[in-house]
Amino acid sequence: MTKSAAAAPPADGAMRLSEAESLLDLVHTDVMLARTRAEALLAPGVGDEAEVVALRVVGLSLRFSDPQRASEQLRQSAALAGRLRLPVRVAQARTSHVPVLSQLGRTQAALREAVLAEAALLGPRDELDLARLRVNHGLVLHRIGRPTEALTCFGAAEPVLRRHGDVRWEVLLRNLRGTLLAYRGRPDEAIEDLRRGVALAQEGGLDVILCSLQQNLGFALMHVGRIPEALEQIARALTQAEALGRRLDSALADRAEVLLAAGLASEALENAERAITGHESTGRAYDAAESRLVGARAALAAGESARASELSAAAREAFTRQRRHAWATLAWQMELAARFSEGERTPELLRDLTHCVARLERAGWLITPQRARLQAAHTAAALGRRAQAERLYAQIAAERFGGLSNVRILAWEAEGARLLLRGDRSGAGRAMTRGLNVLAQYANTLGATDLRAGAASLGTDLATAGLRLSVDGGSARSLLIRTEQWRAASMRRAPVRPRQSGRLAELLGRLRTVTSQVSEEGLDGKDIRPLQRERGRLEQEIKDLARHAPGTHEAPESPLDLRKLADRLGGRALVEYVRLEDDLHAVVLADGRCTRTRIGSYQAVLTELDQLRFAMVRIASKHGSPALLRGAMDVYDHARTRLDHVLLGGLGRDISGHELVLVPTGSLHALAWAALPSLDSRVLTVAPSARSWLSAEEVPERPGHVALAHGPGLPHAQAEIGTLAGLYPEATALQGAWAGAEAVAESWDGARLAHLAAHGRFRRDNPLFSNLELADGPLTVYDLESLRRAPRVLILSACDAALSGIKPGDELMGVASALLAQGCKTLIASVAPVADEHTRTLMLDVHAALGRGLRPAQALADAQAAQAKAGAPAFICLGAG
Repeated sequence: MTKSAAAAPPADGAMRLSEAESLLDLVHTDVMLARTRAEALLAPGVGDEAEVVALRVVGLSLRFSDPQRASEQLRQSAALAGRLRLPVRVAQARTSHVPVLSQLGRTQAALREAVLAEAALLGPRDELDLARLRVNHGLVLHRIGRPTEALTCFGAAEPVLRRHGDVRWEVLLRNLRGTLLAYRGRPDEAIEDLRRGVALAQEGGLDVILCSLQQNLGFALMHVGRIPEALEQIARALTQAEALGRRLDSALADRAEVLLAAGLASEALENAERAITGHESTGRAYDAAESRLVGARAALAAGESARASELSAAAREAFTRQRRHAWATLAWQMELAARFSEGERTPELLRDLTHCVARLERAGWLITPQRARLQAAHTAAALGRRAQAERLYAQIAAERFGGLSNVRILAWEAEGARLLLRGDRSGAGRAMTRGLNVLAQYANTLGATDLRAGAASLGTDLATAGLRLSVDGGSARSLLIRTEQWRAASMRRAPVRPRQSGRLAELLGRLRTVTSQVSEEGLDGKDIRPLQRERGRLEQEIKDLARHAPGTHEAPESPLDLRKLADRLGGRALVEYVRLEDDLHAVVLADGRCTRTRIGSYQAVLTELDQLRFAMVRIASKHGSPALLRGAMDVYDHARTRLDHVLLGGLGRDISGHELVLVPTGSLHALAWAALPSLDSRVLTVAPSARSWLSAEEVPERPGHVALAHGPGLPHAQAEIGTLAGLYPEATALQGAWAGAEAVAESWDGARLAHLAAHGRFRRDNPLFSNLELADGPLTVYDLESLRRAPRVLILSACDAALSGIKPGDELMGVASALLAQGCKTLIASVAPVADEHTRTLMLDVHAALGRGLRPAQALADAQAAQAKAGAPAFICLGAG
């Protein structure tokens, strides 16, 4: 009973009030039940204290799903309490209303509501209600950019809550304060607060707020660079929320932030867009504005500057309307960044960036001012304002020796630009190397393949500046060393398995089952949409779990040793292609001599490459009339001749008479090199990088078994494996139902030679789900990453098995790249569809040559030359050769 009640209510009124008050606890554990029971207490014409409490319970139950309706219920609760002269109940309703108004973007109304609530809480018995109000008041103050006042509110509330044993509100306080501290650059304190909050919530069974705590703990962990742990906490939050039947769209936005920190911009944008849609559908204007800002950053990183401009402008408008001026400045900075990204270098942009930096610093933002300052410095340099540019670069460079990795990478980029502006080219080069070493250290804190590959994008600007320095300097050796520092670095570290590797294996097994069901039931004409949704859910869970693996924290690699590389090459020639924006260059290392040749436009090469692949697909499928097939052959001949001329025509003397080690860049990784006329019957191997080739060369010869297998649906496969089993009587041969994914992977472990005939599928949407089709379903890249020792030599008689997804820094993700990263010395696979009837003959010729003692690269070259009239040569030799 409150102090304002003049007399005891009737017995039924007391029972109603007791029931209503019990729902104030239930609403935090079972929202739907609490709302149903509260609505049952809202009898027409009663208008008693129980109804005041019941209206508040209904409002609390709707605060996440329908904040607009929640606001209406809480207003009614406060109004009825006022009519009944129950000031404490008025204050309680207003206290609950404060965060709802804030969520709706009505921050000034939320502040007024807090003031009105406090006016009713004047007595000593009101201290607990006052402490709770201060928690919600602090939330609003934080949201409008008044962190010091927010911390004061939290500090005043904490001892009162602890004295009263109010665990729920202490947990809420720690959640809010931890988030604020993470934003203000005090992540260690934030993590401590949030971890304590998680422990209290788990002890008290506070499952709803536990979701938010885990989400915010992930956000705080991101701020200290602990990306795998951050993703793990956010995944837990989303799983917990789903189990409770709750939406947690803000966790999608936080996951977008973490993915962006790991360089996975496209996936970050996808998550941000989902968060925006979710917030808009529930009227959560506050969160929608923040999600738009995250989306703008992700869009810009993904190269979608128009979308970035659109999102940042919408975010700035919303923040301004909500009186969140510090956030509006952040959104303005993104608008300016989009202009910079589109190539604007004007006095107007420089002026705006300079003003924006000052505002960001006044608002207390930490990293963003440095990004804006770097753009201002680059703009000043482009405008010839050298003194201003030097001053700005120096301010950023001051932070290169401490702090978070992303700040230090920016700082080393600024230092390199500053030294270059002063004419110190060697100093600039050293600064760029130091910056890329910081990036390498950061990447080594990540265990999952896609996270490490994505991290390379964080060094794009730094690496590009270094490449330009080498190109302008004219040194081929310098260019080769510098490009190797950034190229395909993640492949030189085997991926780390997550702690729950058993759970990962279980999920992969379920994915195989569901994928097989999709194929079977789809052919039967059944509705496979539920199975497709389940497949998507399993893929997301597998991806999430793999990303929780910690990194190795290894030191960065030493620079490429050109002398060692030249010695290993012997009589072979290395050709490494380097792309600097649209300029394509080739660096050749042969006979100890290093040369550079400008190839021309990368985009022009891509046009011919697309034509070549189109023709090879048509030729392999034999789809179309004789006239169409003749046309495809004409396109094939034209495209391969053009590519041969452009890519190799200028290298004639440097590579003449040599076997080749080819290191492509970008989409050239998908080129069928043996199709080029000058490489017909030429012994060659393809490698992700010179370092990768060197590592593969150093894989020792070892004894081992031979493993043969085939998947379903290939007419020639059984005969192919049967014939090969005759060549290798001691081989393990898996056929039919025995050739399941786990059995094949186990047979490959430690094999000296393995051969698989199967359908291959490259997944452009997610290369780590690229797969080889086996009896029980797909053998994915995630499965391959669990191999203890990949086969020393592996031959994949499958379409597209050598294709890879390509990230900045020529980081590759796919079946072939996974096998090379797992220690496969040499891999033979195709980069295009192949005709089944010709593939069997080709494979038998390759094995016959291997039996004569030829190296795999020589065996493939001879076999494809012998089959030249049967179709386009789609197979390449990867690795050592």
